[in-house]
Amino acid sequence: MEQMPASASLFRFGMFEADSVNCTLTRSGARIKIQEQPFRLLLLLLERPGQVVSREELRQRLWPEGTYVDFDGSLNVILKRLRAAIGDDPENARFIETIPRRGYRFIAPVAIVPPKFEQVPVKTSLQQVSPPTVSEITVPTFVAKPPVGKVIKPPYWIATAMLATIAAVGGWIVWHHRILPQSASRKPPVQMRKSIAVLGFQNLSRRSEEAWLATALSEMLSTELAGGEKLRLVSGEDVANLHVSAPWPAADTLDRVTTSRIGDALNSDVLVLGSYMLIGSTDAGQLRLDVRMQDGKTGEILSEVGEAGETKEMFRLVSQIGTQLRNRLGVGPLQATDEAGVLAALPLDPDAARFYALGVAKLRQFDALAAKDLLSQAAEADPKFSLVHAMLARAWAQLGYEQKHAEEAKKAFDLSADLPRAQRMLVEGEYYESLGKQEEAASVYHALFELFPDNLDYGLQLAASQTASGHGSQAMRVIQQLRTLPPPSSDDPRIDLAEAQAMKDNKPGSLALIRSAVRKASDRQQTLLYALARKQECMNLLYGEKPEQATPVCEDAYNIFISAGNRLGAADAVRLMADGIGTSGHFEQAIATYQRALNLLTGMGEHLKTGAILNNMAINYANEGKLDRAEQLYEQAKFHFQQAGEKSNTAAAMANIADIYYLRGNLARATKLYQETLTLLSTIDHGDSGYALYRLADLQLAQGNIKEGHKLAQQAVDAIGPSQGSYQYLTSAMIEVAEALKAEGDLAGARSQVEQTLAMRQKIGALDVAAESQVELADLEIHENHPEQAESLLRTALAEFEKEKSDPDSSSAYTVLSRALLMQGKFEEANKASRRAAELSLTSSDPALKLPAAIEQARVQAANPGKRSADSAAALEQFHSTISTAKHLGYYQIECQARLALGELELKLNSSLGRKHLTDLAAETRSRNFELLARQAEGAIVSGPVLAENRSTH
Repeated sequence: MEQMPASASLFRFGMFEADSVNCTLTRSGARIKIQEQPFRLLLLLLERPGQVVSREELRQRLWPEGTYVDFDGSLNVILKRLRAAIGDDPENARFIETIPRRGYRFIAPVAIVPPKFEQVPVKTSLQQVSPPTVSEITVPTFVAKPPVGKVIKPPYWIATAMLATIAAVGGWIVWHHRILPQSASRKPPVQMRKSIAVLGFQNLSRRSEEAWLATALSEMLSTELAGGEKLRLVSGEDVANLHVSAPWPAADTLDRVTTSRIGDALNSDVLVLGSYMLIGSTDAGQLRLDVRMQDGKTGEILSEVGEAGETKEMFRLVSQIGTQLRNRLGVGPLQATDEAGVLAALPLDPDAARFYALGVAKLRQFDALAAKDLLSQAAEADPKFSLVHAMLARAWAQLGYEQKHAEEAKKAFDLSADLPRAQRMLVEGEYYESLGKQEEAASVYHALFELFPDNLDYGLQLAASQTASGHGSQAMRVIQQLRTLPPPSSDDPRIDLAEAQAMKDNKPGSLALIRSAVRKASDRQQTLLYALARKQECMNLLYGEKPEQATPVCEDAYNIFISAGNRLGAADAVRLMADGIGTSGHFEQAIATYQRALNLLTGMGEHLKTGAILNNMAINYANEGKLDRAEQLYEQAKFHFQQAGEKSNTAAAMANIADIYYLRGNLARATKLYQETLTLLSTIDHGDSGYALYRLADLQLAQGNIKEGHKLAQQAVDAIGPSQGSYQYLTSAMIEVAEALKAEGDLAGARSQVEQTLAMRQKIGALDVAAESQVELADLEIHENHPEQAESLLRTALAEFEKEKSDPDSSSAYTVLSRALLMQGKFEEANKASRRAAELSLTSSDPALKLPAAIEQARVQAANPGKRSADSAAALEQFHSTISTAKHLGYYQIECQARLALGELELKLNSSLGRKHLTDLAAETRSRNFELLARQAEGAIVSGPVLAENRSTH
């Protein structure tokens, strides 16, 4: 077999490693059987990821010269075997893409590891990523073009909600938080406490009714060991997630390889595992506990202890075992003051203990609905137990009920006074987070991390809160402090993900960090963390410069989530794929993919993610012109967001419903809804009002309220700002500013705005929306009497619109093109363009599309060099009809444009009447600050009764 160059002997992709030196393929460390030629084919593709390898080249590399085989048939067989080995579906490829009539391409990200298995820094490693300069900042791609609707993207805390799961030190509660930061001045090296991971208890009786004791005993022992704050406990959720990702054998003792793997993945010095045997009932039986403690690196057995007694003395038995383990670890028994806190962290009622343990286990199995019911029963049995309310708050949060989340978080906080210090602070931080008070939460987490600087989870929690509250620079200082911790803590993939979030405006730097996290999670066999990082990578690609690369990455995340039973994570991944498909204009396929995501959430009782899927699905129906169905889905999305108590997304759905009314020409209803949206957003700290502002600005301009429209458009630009990375909405708001400037007669100012939007949109490769900027520039060229330049811009834009099958955009462009052609005296071409504009406008109900097309068609009719009398009469009728309709609907700008065209025609047919109408129009429009229209009307009067088919009016 041919060997790969020594400098590229190991390739990593997904959960796979291909070793070209030893000719092995592994998945998560497990050897996969693969024949020689399929493996050689894999290496050939891995050599050139992202590039097409031709079938001819494969023939030459796989079969020596002079070998005679049925090449096509043999290659197909080899490819089929390779895909079977790596689990790749040719119909929905994640790794190997077939390029018809050309060859094959490896489409998944590939990491190349140097020989001797030494890890060398990636070129864009974490330490080498510097803060971005202005020129380095990239912008996200467009998801859906306004005014179709506002896409609801997964905010960073949703996309990475499991990345900073925190275990209350030694307590039963496991925290599921976002990631945030703290300031980090120069400090002496952190003194690391010994870290402990309780891996669980085996149920030796195998009776299912006793299974809950496994979780209960693990959490009791963790609580006991964490008391006094001398040991650092690994969260039970981290242990559960690793067991799902890379399970270890159910044995009394783990071998050295296994302990080293687990210890490294969990950043744990010591591993504790045990077993229990219950004889009789849990109420009046005998319980035997056996526990073994092993070194997390060498596997050395450090201690073996056992206790037996009555089940009602369960806590005493666990406490005795904990004391023996604490003595072996050199931290001594608990003090009396610490014992009170440990007791407060445990449920007192036996039924509460059972329901609580079952609820915690369900949360770790990603079944928040079942967890909610069990934890509610636990809370009913022991209503003064703080941590049951904290865990119930988490269950409600996962189900998308923000109000209930906040209510339970407050109960937990109110009852937390007797908890151990670290747990009490975590409960307080979660309470503030449930209220959206990230600044207060960050303050609590800052104090917690100052007390326990060796706790990576607390540092990540702080960094997440600081990022969420807009203090990314503070988060970066905390992250750099975390990187100074001794390994393996400093190498934790979550640090990379936290930094990627803190620097989210630098897309390339963020992507490098995310991919570093992917590689590290793969190395540690942390499959769920790997999937979360892949989902984050998908989102970065989708909203960045390479959206075409996002789908296979999301598919990878989806496959892992679904195999682990994490339907929420799987639904997130599918929804991201649907967003990308819709962006590319494949609306039906996007709708089907959104439905696939909804199916995953069926029966889960979830609201927030469901609302987001419904909202984004509605956008695709609106893009298809199915406004009734879009409105139905927006209303459903709004309902789910309201159920979740999520005001920001409720506002997004309301703005999208307003868009539907705007598209139908119901300006009054649309205005009311946009204003209600802004009112709701004003009640939210840091509410994202940019979209509603620029949509209302557009509506105000259409109604003739130019000063108000200009003010709102500028407010939108200021509210969005490039720092948020929302360039889709920023450039659209800038177009509204340009429209206001143009109407006011400031063509140079308008041009500056439009040219900036064109540059931004071209930079990110958003050619369809860049074409919209070109249409705007063409309109300015017409007003500046440059119809030839306008024609060139419009034909370029139309090519893009027609490729994207965007009928509304094409209709608008043909309307402007007809005007440019008419100015050049190209009547037949103008006539053809105006008819095409009118024809395409029929696909939409939008009066703002139909009425300008009707005006242009009448203008072309009036300019007909042939049958002028008949055509003039028809044009007059069309102008009057358009004026009446525009006035009835409230489209003042369009009404005035029709009156201008009518006046121009009247100058030819009845000079005095035309002059009067144009004089009145000039005075009226100038009084309303429409300087451009006023100049055009005056220019027509000065030019006299000559139809403007071969000149520009100013």
